[in-house]
Amino acid sequence: MPSEGEPEILSEIAERHARIGREQLALLRLLGRIDPEAAWVHESARDLAHLMAMRLGISEWKARRWLAAARRLPELPEIAGALEAGLLSLDKVVELTRFAQPREQVGLIRWARHVSVWAIRRRGDLMERAAVRQDRAVERSRRLEWWFQAEERRFGLFALLPAAEGAVVASAIERMAERVPVMPQEQDEVHAEARRADALVAIAHASLAADPKPEPATVVVHTRLEPGPGPTPGAELERGPVLHPET
Repeated sequence: MPSEGEPEILSEIAERHARIGREQLALLRLLGRIDPEAAWVHESARDLAHLMAMRLGISEWKARRWLAAARRLPELPEIAGALEAGLLSLDKVVELTRFAQPREQVGLIRWARHVSVWAIRRRGDLMERAAVRQDRAVERSRRLEWWFQAEERRFGLFALLPAAEGAVVASAIERMAERVPVMPQEQDEVHAEARRADALVAIAHASLAADPKPEPATVVVHTRLEPGPGPTPGAELERGPVLHPET
């Protein structure tokens, strides 16, 4: 209801603005339901943002922002409610979702109502730059080490990678693990780690086999060929452990 002395037209404007907010929230929720890897997405566009830009008549930049906001809104119900009620515009909500955390929503909504879209975008840009610095630090700390455990005749491997690269490695190992032959008595899930180890070795073999100019992968074994007195001696890998003579 309009307050005393307030033209009725202002009340109607506010109601229509809230109605627009409800429709925009519904649009974002629909965008959030689309699988960006669905086959139909790539039939006519490079990716989902490209497709939405063409279908909705907006820039790809804006389409990417809308899609990112759509993915974040389920964890930000108060901000979604502010859009639905017409308290915040779509542009402000899209910028807020770049950095808002669930516990900060009430304060951010109060702040966002009194600042420009540019101010919210600026804050998001500053926080993204901080995240970039963190990512670069993670990138610099990447490492891969290996060693022989001579006493146990084992080979140890340790990797520390950025999350994205680590996910690629894990995915490759899991896919190969599905294809490598399962050793007898190792069909159960409890042996999944052993199958991953087999998969890593298989990936290494495949990489060497696919090399167009392969250099022989040489393993130097030191052993005594002529039998001598006493028990048959073992052998040893260069820079590695002692091997049993039956190995």
